[in-house]
Amino acid sequence: MKRLFLLNLLIFLFAGTTLFGQEQAVYRGQAEAKVSTSFAAIKANQARLGDNEYNQFKKPNPFPMRPELEISADEVITMGQKLPASTMMRETSPAPDTNFLGLYDSGNSIPPDVNGAPGPEHLMVTLNTQVRVQDRIGNDLGTVSLGMFWSDLPGGGTFDPKIIYDFEEDRWVFVTCSGSTPGQSRIYMGVSAGPDPSGDWYLYSYIADPANQVWFDYPSMGFNDKWIVVSGNMFGNGFYSTVYVFDKHAMYAGAETPDFTRFTTTQGFTLVPSVNFDVEEENIYLVSSANGNQGGNGYIRLFKVFGELAEPEFQFIGTVGTPNPWAGSVGGSGDFLPQLGSSQDINAVDHRMENVIMRNGKLWATHHVFLPANNPQRTAVQWWNITPEGDILQYGRIDDPSGLMSYAFASIAVNSFEDVVIGFNAFSEEQYASAAYAFRYHDDPVNTFRSPYQYKDGLAPYYKTFGGGRNRWGDYSSAMLDPVNSHDFWILQEYAELPSGGDRWATEWAYLRVAFEPQPDFEASEILVPTGEVIDFTDLTAGVPSSWDWAFEGAVPATSNLQNPGEIQFPTAGSYTVSLTAANDFGENTAVKEAYITVSSEILPEVDFMASENMICTGGSVDFTDLSLYMPRQWDWSFEPATVSFADGTDANSQNPVVIFEEAADYTVTLTATNLNGSASDTKVALLTVGGIPTMPFVELFQEVSFEAAGWEIWNPDNQVTWELTEVAGLNETTKAAMLDFANYFAIAQRDRLISPPLNLTDYEQINLSFKHAYAKRHEEYADSLILYVSNDCGENWTRIFADAENGTGNFATHPPVDGFVPTNVWDWCGVDWGADCITLSLNQWAGSSDVRVAFETFSFYGNPLYITDVELGITVSLDESPTTAGTLQISPNPSSGEFRLKHADLK
Repeated sequence: MKRLFLLNLLIFLFAGTTLFGQEQAVYRGQAEAKVSTSFAAIKANQARLGDNEYNQFKKPNPFPMRPELEISADEVITMGQKLPASTMMRETSPAPDTNFLGLYDSGNSIPPDVNGAPGPEHLMVTLNTQVRVQDRIGNDLGTVSLGMFWSDLPGGGTFDPKIIYDFEEDRWVFVTCSGSTPGQSRIYMGVSAGPDPSGDWYLYSYIADPANQVWFDYPSMGFNDKWIVVSGNMFGNGFYSTVYVFDKHAMYAGAETPDFTRFTTTQGFTLVPSVNFDVEEENIYLVSSANGNQGGNGYIRLFKVFGELAEPEFQFIGTVGTPNPWAGSVGGSGDFLPQLGSSQDINAVDHRMENVIMRNGKLWATHHVFLPANNPQRTAVQWWNITPEGDILQYGRIDDPSGLMSYAFASIAVNSFEDVVIGFNAFSEEQYASAAYAFRYHDDPVNTFRSPYQYKDGLAPYYKTFGGGRNRWGDYSSAMLDPVNSHDFWILQEYAELPSGGDRWATEWAYLRVAFEPQPDFEASEILVPTGEVIDFTDLTAGVPSSWDWAFEGAVPATSNLQNPGEIQFPTAGSYTVSLTAANDFGENTAVKEAYITVSSEILPEVDFMASENMICTGGSVDFTDLSLYMPRQWDWSFEPATVSFADGTDANSQNPVVIFEEAADYTVTLTATNLNGSASDTKVALLTVGGIPTMPFVELFQEVSFEAAGWEIWNPDNQVTWELTEVAGLNETTKAAMLDFANYFAIAQRDRLISPPLNLTDYEQINLSFKHAYAKRHEEYADSLILYVSNDCGENWTRIFADAENGTGNFATHPPVDGFVPTNVWDWCGVDWGADCITLSLNQWAGSSDVRVAFETFSFYGNPLYITDVELGITVSLDESPTTAGTLQISPNPSSGEFRLKHADLK
């Protein structure tokens, strides 16, 4: 259930003398709106309504050049040392364990604003174009447009999304900008209700500027145990930066009006808050690139949020300097990064800080810079490792002093050992724009990284401006720690794809496993096995081992040095211990599992199986899946009646056969499974109904959770608004109905069908169809249409049996014309006092047939919603007064899911 709350912002409090002075202005307020929803509901909305934003071009916002801030001598905390000629090691960074596609260019947005994060079982990709949930091997579990994800909140015009995973609380935290004009600017914040991003979400809207003078751009996000902190830059009628401090646990609890505090400052641009991996750290630190070249030095600035949960404070700590200057940007359009095959360079934006990590009491930060400072010829990734007080611990650059390569759009991640990865893009006149990263082990020489590893090569030149003057890229990227073990890393980067109707970008994940002293673990394919059976073992060791020594008590062979040994035989009954010693350059360790494998000479298969369908049309196929335990080797399937055939190369002795059912009947299925100790069977009576539901009356009140659960199908050829389940009032029989919302169906003359499950009418001579409907015309001169069809071959061919208000003429309204209609009482439905009667139709033409389906088709003409419920197929009952044979009672389906049918041979 979705709830939307709109409220006024509360407290307006200024602590400084002027908005643009050195003092910070402070504002405390609450959320403008809150929505409780789910990713499934968002996907359903997109399927139902379509998505106008997805089909619109998203052009980049005006690009104000960031200011170079004046640095005073008394604010400088630390001045670092001069860098050597190179801070890159000869060793190349390790290759990823795997890499795969994140999201492909939809063709409607530049730049994509690349961001994503890993969770324990999922990945999320959040771009200007779309939001995608994937599993950890790259399968798409659901994709919606960015605008659709936030569409239930006030406002619109979404851009600059970023997401992180809160590893301590197992929540996803999502931020997006909305509106790029003063008075329309909002910050959208979303938190998942748990670790599954495809589940429930709490979405919030916050007014970006209570004075409606500026708009919010380029969010950065961090958190600790108390707060989520989002910072950004404000443009419009003036310039300054903002820091928003949100009550994290209030949002995680789904509070209706969580509090926040807003600080403003002109002491920094793109202040990036830290993601705190130190649970006890009460402060959140922010880092900003301040001035790349003042007096031959470059500077960054350090800030912090501190204080009580409900009354946070914001403070400028000081400035950190280095005698290694850089340029903050280049002139003109900013198109500066070279590429193969094109004279058009790629836009490099500027030297703003990208992300900050707090780990083991130390801050890590990264951004790209322009070199040399006085005449830039390339970009390099610059990284910092400093204390919260501003002392420099390490500092370096991922750079090619030859000028052949440029590296830009960086993101940094740090694991529990203080191994570090920085993801970025690689540019050169000798290659297309590519995805890369660099890595350092915690014990590598200080101030150094290993040479970059390019994990996804660009495939073509890239130039796309949507008529503007800048060939935008980035603006940012994502490198994240894996929450599964806090050791490994995920990197998401953009690269240039092959053109398709214009130049294209795409994004690519890389999963980097980090080597350390092995922590061995393993699992067996089976742990309770018949005597003489063979099983496989899988290594689950953390730390990227390079060698494995297995010992199998009571097995043949007794040892192995393979990573994942297979075909290990246990010839004698008993319980046996298994051990694994895993080693690499960092050391070795052993895992022992006592009495891990039990071998039995008596255990038989525990037979079970499932069917992909429980109701099909005659001639339809069903996939059967064997679920039997204890290692069966042979299978024998039988069916009653036996009128079946097999498909896809399977037969009655296949483990998982594909079966075609050729008769309208209830089928009983038996599986006999055999292992090395013997055989066992399982029979499921009336498991499948073929040819349709055989027992009348058939009544549909639409009280299932979905059409699919009740066996109904939707035909939606334009993939826009279509039939949906909804709540209604006014009927005793039900509170649910099927509804098609013509009012939000912006395409006229489109057809959608709601198709019943198959019905078996072979035992009947007379059949009537009736249903209740509710509808009110929205425009006097137009009406939407309802058309009914019947098929006796499961929908291959249809016969029209009814049409009212066909193609916009006629009238089947049950309520006087009104703009906006929802049935709320009995008078709004058919057959009561005003308007059309309820519809009853004879289906006698199809009596005696199986595989009968009924379709309700609509023809849209931008009217009010149409509601249908209480669909009934009724019969004339005839009983043989002198039955000569004893009847039998059948229950189907068996087993049932809570609903079943009774059938007696003497009842027709």
